[in-house]
Amino acid sequence: MTYLVRAAKATSVAAAATLAAWWLFRNMYTLIDHATEADSARNPLAGVLYYLAANAAGIAFQPFALWAGLRLARVHGNHLAIIISAYVWATMTAGHLVDSTPGPWEALLWVAVQSAVTTGSSLLQARLMPTNTQRSSCGAR
Repeated sequence: MTYLVRAAKATSVAAAATLAAWWLFRNMYTLIDHATEADSARNPLAGVLYYLAANAAGIAFQPFALWAGLRLARVHGNHLAIIISAYVWATMTAGHLVDSTPGPWEALLWVAVQSAVTTGSSLLQARLMPTNTQRSSCGAR
């Protein structure tokens, strides 16, 4: 697989996985806010366990969606891309997208950062893999 095709596939899958994880986070937070709205006046810690579970699910969803998307796109050998993308998602991108209400340009910036990191690490791993361990694009092993 050429580097340009690999980069295009990795970029599109990373953007889709990031947007899907952001959408999951926002919907889970909205659901929890509505469910604990009445209890929060009496108990300031209402819903803390729900928020912790939502954070765990949202942070774990993005690397899984990225892995599944790259497998569906037939881009193999992306261990480094998934690990680095998960780290950037958990430490930088999720906090900026979920904890605030970003404008369209800020959201585009963070999706672009996530996509660039994923694509760069995917291309780096393809460059570092020995030629005899790479799979051909025609499906033969």
